[in-house]
Amino acid sequence: MYRFTRRIPPEYYLMPKNIPYFPPPIFHALHHTHPLFIGSRALGLLPGPLKTVGGESSILPRVVRSFVRSGSPLYLLLGVMESLTTGKPTCGTITFILSGPKKGAFPFVDQPKEEPRDPEVKGTPEDFVAKHGKEALVQLKNKVKKCPSCGKVNAFTLNSCNSCGTSLSEVKISYPNNVFAGFVYGIQKGPFPFTISIRLQTKSLLVFDDLMALTPCHVNCIPTDCYVPDIRVLFENPERGLKLVNAMDEANWSVVSQFLDNKEWREKIIRGKVDEKEFRKHIITGFNYPPSQYWLHLQCMAPPMLPFHNHMYNQGRHFTFGRFFPLQYVKMGLKLGKITSAGEMKIEEIIKILGNRGLDYNTVWREGKSVADVEDLKILEVNPVDALKEDKMDLQNYGRPYIGGRPKGNYYKYPATKLLPKFL
Repeated sequence: MYRFTRRIPPEYYLMPKNIPYFPPPIFHALHHTHPLFIGSRALGLLPGPLKTVGGESSILPRVVRSFVRSGSPLYLLLGVMESLTTGKPTCGTITFILSGPKKGAFPFVDQPKEEPRDPEVKGTPEDFVAKHGKEALVQLKNKVKKCPSCGKVNAFTLNSCNSCGTSLSEVKISYPNNVFAGFVYGIQKGPFPFTISIRLQTKSLLVFDDLMALTPCHVNCIPTDCYVPDIRVLFENPERGLKLVNAMDEANWSVVSQFLDNKEWREKIIRGKVDEKEFRKHIITGFNYPPSQYWLHLQCMAPPMLPFHNHMYNQGRHFTFGRFFPLQYVKMGLKLGKITSAGEMKIEEIIKILGNRGLDYNTVWREGKSVADVEDLKILEVNPVDALKEDKMDLQNYGRPYIGGRPKGNYYKYPATKLLPKFL
């Protein structure tokens, strides 16, 4: 997707002569915060999303297509859309996101070749619990909100899905499977197979592509030799915690290097000559609390951001203040010493303690992103949810190379055969 914004000056109140006038009220505004796909994969942030009335759904897409085909400035379109909406055009700002990557426009980086493996546990998390006892439930369950539109599990504190933007304000907290635990223990399946797009695996770490990638190269690293639910626990043993996050950081970077070693991918993604040392400065890496999966995972995102997620970021829906903890902040905090019982504390308490020790979260967060070319995208009429799914399939490196048009996954090579000890 591609995002661009235009400020609409008052002199463009009048309808362009080449656009037929459809008297209002053909559309009406609903809510003032949700985005609108306008049938042609253009996302407009207007005074409110528009909903067709009386079966007139084809009119607005025709207006958009007329502007695109004629080459008219898109800021002229606001007057049309405002007229269709309210009959009283006003000046303001309009944002569109075009999507639909052209075939062959974006190169991919395949996973390292591995022979297909069988799962360690032929069954479900329930079968694992039956074998290892109820203590295993702590590691195998999450506390989340599940998006009703795209199905992504989100942190229980979020008010909108950070994958598709759907409101979660009315979604109740649920306790589904911890998928990352399924990866570590080699469990066959839950509601879906627990295979994963693996980039690097050792006996203590696993790095894999993020299924809900925010950038073309977006990976996660998790520990596989101990159970660490979230970053709070690291502060109970900061020396060991720092050693762990450093190892996770290096593992992630080694995977990013796989992408950079791919000449076609590198030349498409990086403009001009940029050495790896310089490129690493622009990597987005950190932890979320609360997480969407209660198994410590360090996210690593190499720019550019995918345009829809760049748009989400600009709306404050990604890397949110008080939830996203840059790797630099966590490393600096661990160097300041132990926080007793940190694993039982609210994250705000830990932030306050570190602040009293001289580490300001606000400063580090604010220190710690680019879009695709419009010519690599096309305009199609499609349902908005379908558009996001199709773009993800077309742009992601997860599961490459595809088999039969679908992502390919595998099971972890070194699954834990016993319940892992807690991080202490």
